[in-house]
Amino acid sequence: MDFKQRFLTAMNHEEPDRVPVMGLIMDPATVNEILHKKAVDFPGMLRKPVLRGAIRRLLNSNWFWNRMYYDNFSGALEGAIELGFDANWTIYAFMQLEPDPESSLGMVWHDVFGRVWEIGSDDKSNMSVNYTRALCATEADWEAWVQRKAPLFDRVITNATRFHERLVRDYGDRILPIGYAAPGIFENSWQAIGFVNFTKLVYEKPEFIRRVVEFQTDFYLRYLEGVMKSGVEVVLGGDDLVHKTGPLLRPELIDKLYGESYRRITDLVHRNGRKFVFHSCGQIYKFLDHFVDWGFDGIIAMEPTAGMKLAKVREQVGHNLVLIGNLDVSRLLVRGTREEVDEAVKKAIRDAARGGGYILSAAHSHPFVDPERLGWMVEAAHQHGRYPIAV
Repeated sequence: MDFKQRFLTAMNHEEPDRVPVMGLIMDPATVNEILHKKAVDFPGMLRKPVLRGAIRRLLNSNWFWNRMYYDNFSGALEGAIELGFDANWTIYAFMQLEPDPESSLGMVWHDVFGRVWEIGSDDKSNMSVNYTRALCATEADWEAWVQRKAPLFDRVITNATRFHERLVRDYGDRILPIGYAAPGIFENSWQAIGFVNFTKLVYEKPEFIRRVVEFQTDFYLRYLEGVMKSGVEVVLGGDDLVHKTGPLLRPELIDKLYGESYRRITDLVHRNGRKFVFHSCGQIYKFLDHFVDWGFDGIIAMEPTAGMKLAKVREQVGHNLVLIGNLDVSRLLVRGTREEVDEAVKKAIRDAARGGGYILSAAHSHPFVDPERLGWMVEAAHQHGRYPIAV
């Protein structure tokens, strides 16, 4: 089998020739290390007042942002191919640099949805970004933001469509690009408003929250249509609905607020002949039955440091969901030994791979995931993942 047949066979809960391996490579630090590239020190440039304005104008131009962003993900796919992955996720994001006196750099990213992202870098000058706060704390703020940014929402969909089309065209004969429509409707709803404000408004202004959810759902459906135009066979969506120990909001409340939206999403994907995989970090046991009910085809992450065990998940959902992930990125794929990586791969295969429906991957990605250990993971999957499973 080739990489595409292998992956799609597993997605259909059938046994391919061996367990597929999916990459979550995306961070510039990881890409640069695999491809032996030197980082471009954008944060360092922003620290220089003489360059700050020029850098802002350059990064805020649509053509340069898209070129820079495509270059990073083309590097991610090149790296995934070099390490032997069958597939790798591809995520489009759109941000603009804005002055901010609260930031040590004096600049932050604003995304189209109303979030602030702080800019940082590692010891090799690779840029990193982290969500820090909301820009639309009140109903009036949110309404004004959506009206002011209306042209950017259309631009994001156009850009994301072209981004995925180009990656599929350039790399689809060597690896399976998995189109990731992110962030999801839950995160897009609350992160622009702030979690405390959002949870208060759920009860104080339910009509407003319903309007927010409807707006984000309609945008997300349009976004998904654009991603699927690229020809990707599998679509990733995601919302972090939980934290390390359980749900951020009661599952019943999430179902009330978002259940119909998730059903609309999966219906759209299935009508287009694609599969939909849902990503959520944290301890998701209490949502597994909802995921089946909402029509998801698979789930990705199953974070081991949040207590997620593959065997337990498989026991709960059977083959109603394809399982992807579960290899630890807090220690194992950062500084674990080769023997530890090998044993973790064997355990994952033993716990979830029989009968198909399991795709091996890291639980997530971050700049300190070690490419050498990712390579060990792939090699172990090739060695131990052949069907019939014998580990």
